[in-house]
Amino acid sequence: MDMIAAMAAKKLGKFLAKDFRELFGSSQNDEAERLGALARTTIECIARSDALYHTYEHTMLVSMVGRDILRGRTLAHTVQPEDYVHLIVACLLHDIGFVRGILSGDTKSEFVIDKNGRTVTLPRGASDASLAAYHVDRSKLFVYERLGKSTTIDPARVAAAIELTRFPPSPSLESDQPGLEPRLVQAADLIGQLGDPLYPRKANALFYEFEELGSNRQLGYASPADLVEKFPGFYWSTVSGHLEEGMKYLS
Repeated sequence: MDMIAAMAAKKLGKFLAKDFRELFGSSQNDEAERLGALARTTIECIARSDALYHTYEHTMLVSMVGRDILRGRTLAHTVQPEDYVHLIVACLLHDIGFVRGILSGDTKSEFVIDKNGRTVTLPRGASDASLAAYHVDRSKLFVYERLGKSTTIDPARVAAAIELTRFPPSPSLESDQPGLEPRLVQAADLIGQLGDPLYPRKANALFYEFEELGSNRQLGYASPADLVEKFPGFYWSTVSGHLEEGMKYLS
């Protein structure tokens, strides 16, 4: 892990702990410290990944959007400490499944992809981006492995929120009318990516992740420029309908 990532991890951890204390008071100091520590170690873990786009910076952006959504919600509704914790933890861990070696069943060459312990072997030279099709399930498995014994965090609640970051969302899940928290995490994920002012400059990284997955032809992208040029149509046809709940608290 490089020095910049280590500094970013430390800064995010301190920021979230301070923000949590400001909202909920010194009586929640222990929970604030735990949240800060989780943020720091998560960013440090994701910084090990060699995926080109799904980096620790993306996770930080999503987490900060989640935090801003929560802040906006406090202006109109009561937000409990556990609400803050669960939403932020889901934002922090939603993409950790990209990182190889995070699950107890992972080996140097085989990586767990579901709760039954099935594994995949990646092609020679593959990056962590090759786990894209499985990363949501791997992230949820990580939540159960690492937070299963927590006395303050409900892993099922975090996993339910992470599930809605699957893209495109499962039609069956959307028809079940998921709760507010998963929809806010979904919005934070999409806004954190597409609302990034540097997103056009990161199109190359995302394009080559898609290229590794063999998705560019299916998506109609021949070069990174296509991601930028086709962005408005993609946003209005595919993304905008998932942002309503989150945007309500950001305006």
